[in-house]
Amino acid sequence: MEQKPATYHRAEAARARKLLAEATTPRLKEHLEAEVARHEQLAAEVERASEPEPASTAPRDMEPAWFQEKPPDNGR
Repeated sequence: MEQKPATYHRAEAARARKLLAEATTPRLKEHLEAEVARHEQLAAEVERASEPEPASTAPRDMEPAWFQEKPPDNGR
């Protein structure tokens, strides 16, 4: 299944909301509400997946001083 961008899902949710505002039957309203929720969820998932993951190691200058210190050589 092709993954669509978050903007696509946000636009589809907005389109469904517009149709929902004019819907007259309970069944159609229920369907459109579900579509809004589905597209909003998909947009959020796409956005989360595209966020960069935090680096697993901090740059050397970002480490606390106690971590940067070398252990004593003890004559080795």
